[in-house]
Amino acid sequence: MPPANPLLSRTIAVAAAIAAFIVFSLAMIVVRARNASHQATMQMRATFSTEEPILVHAEKREQSRHAILAQELRTTAKAKRAVKTPAEAAARLPEALAPLPQSFSVNLPANTQDEPAPPAVITVPQADLKPLLDRLQDCRACQDQFAAAQQDLKDEQAKVSALTIERDTAVKASRGGGFWSRLRSGAKWFAIGGVMGALAASTARR
Repeated sequence: MPPANPLLSRTIAVAAAIAAFIVFSLAMIVVRARNASHQATMQMRATFSTEEPILVHAEKREQSRHAILAQELRTTAKAKRAVKTPAEAAARLPEALAPLPQSFSVNLPANTQDEPAPPAVITVPQADLKPLLDRLQDCRACQDQFAAAQQDLKDEQAKVSALTIERDTAVKASRGGGFWSRLRSGAKWFAIGGVMGALAASTARR
């Protein structure tokens, strides 16, 4: 049995060396994963802290515009509800198209109750014709731009939704998921340790 003692000692030494190397490799993986996760978290926090004021100011400007627009829409709706009769509409129409180079007039011919209302007569100075046409063309352009803006808004909302999902995923990864992902990617250290351990064991047998 004495010849077995040197072989047993050598085997124990090799096993201890392999175990030590595996422990060292595991420690390196954990440290590297934690450091990388911490660095990613710090970078993400720095990015959020930089972008947060921009988002806050943009949100405030948007809310201010919405408040102004809502007030203007309420004023317009109130003015529309205030007009009940053709005579009231004739009186308000020049104001709705003002300012113009010259004021135009809207005349409502008198009629009896038994007859249908005759058509209104609008007298437009020649100097107002071109500005009126430009206003109508501008209104048409505004309607087209508004329709396009609504479609753009839907697309932007879809983009924001997708970016929000990506951001939440990144935050989750930086808080925990990233660590385990890096830990799994560091499994190559175990493979290296296994190969070196096998080589050491082979050397010990020789």
